[in-house]
Amino acid sequence: MLLLDSNCEDIGDVRRAVENHLVRSSSWVDLAGVLLVVSELVTNAQRHARGRWSLRVQAERHRVRVDVTDSDPTPPRWRQGRLDGSGGWGLRIAEQCADSLEVVAVAGGKTMRAQWLHPAMSVSGT
Repeated sequence: MLLLDSNCEDIGDVRRAVENHLVRSSSWVDLAGVLLVVSELVTNAQRHARGRWSLRVQAERHRVRVDVTDSDPTPPRWRQGRLDGSGGWGLRIAEQCADSLEVVAVAGGKTMRAQWLHPAMSVSGT
């Protein structure tokens, strides 16, 4: 398991830590997709929650789960992406890259959870 928190302010450092962790433990996962989702979720937590956040990456034999927990209990607002630079794309990108994306209410905030299943698990359904 990999744990990082808001003391790690540079998104590049966060991405490198996740990449190093997953290269060793889950070579089957779409690493580029995971890193894009991590970037989007951590950036959203930094920008919108304006408080403390934590990242937890669990790499298991048949699953990778990324949890980004922040101190704002307000659920994210899914909005139409705009080409003028004002945003609106992050959650949609994360939703397309991960096998699943959900919002989980937690004490004092929320967790954005993205998950990828091993391809053999997706096909067999087990």
